[in-house]
Amino acid sequence: MAQHPRHVHRARQLRAEMTEAERTMWRSLSRGQLEGWKFRRQAPIGKYFADFFCPEARLVVEIDGGQHSESQRDVNRDAWFAGAGYRVLRFWNNDVLTNIEGVFQVIREFLSTPPPNPLPQGEGEKVRSLPLEGRDREGGVSETDEYWMRHALRLAQRARELGEVPVGAVIVKDDEVIAEGWNQPIAAHDPSAHAEMVALRAAAQKQRNYRLNGLTLYVTLEPCVMCAGAILHARLARLVYGAADPKAGAVHSVYDVIAHPRLNHRLDWTGGVLADKCGALLQRFFRAKRG
Repeated sequence: MAQHPRHVHRARQLRAEMTEAERTMWRSLSRGQLEGWKFRRQAPIGKYFADFFCPEARLVVEIDGGQHSESQRDVNRDAWFAGAGYRVLRFWNNDVLTNIEGVFQVIREFLSTPPPNPLPQGEGEKVRSLPLEGRDREGGVSETDEYWMRHALRLAQRARELGEVPVGAVIVKDDEVIAEGWNQPIAAHDPSAHAEMVALRAAAQKQRNYRLNGLTLYVTLEPCVMCAGAILHARLARLVYGAADPKAGAVHSVYDVIAHPRLNHRLDWTGGVLADKCGALLQRFFRAKRG
């Protein structure tokens, strides 16, 4: 990709201002290059700079300073990268400085899976993540649903890295990210901090409305009774989940909270999207916990 002279100057400036975590990551990447995968540092992509970028896998790796919720700028940036056909992994400074091997293991997992198909567009153009209509695949699962469930799976990986049950959720409107969440009841000391609840709270703040009409929630695990109730109260238009929860699922598996005929709000729902991948992530987590 051609680099404008301003981009070259800015890239050099960013390289000179790298944090210790970024330097640690680059020293490790430049020595081993992760089994042959080549990375660039401070690479310009459209209107943004990627901390680390693997062109062949279209994978962007970002390093953040603190351990707080992502800023709206991060959400917009990740959504833009996703819309342009790039996958994004985001790590905290402490992840890199204290557990570089764990960070590399997560990166290896993403490198081992094929990237999404790129969308035809110009660099720097305002993009959307996928065409709204999506093309139905066999079994009625659309490309759009699979795309956003993969996004939710990446969020679930963040929960796993923090020692939380790996469940991720993303709320979408007109094929743009409105809010994201992943399980964090342990870190937040909050029994209600399920991935869906975190995403719903963030979406309501962004929309400045506790009603989330017209929005779709994607989550990697069938919601529990608490989350199903919140989804109904938020008046979401649609719910899409990955793996069924045979012990606590409140959509279809154990309870039918979402579709109960006496409720005053109905929403469309689809289950089983990328269920194998969502379920496998949970199984690996609990298998490791059991030792």
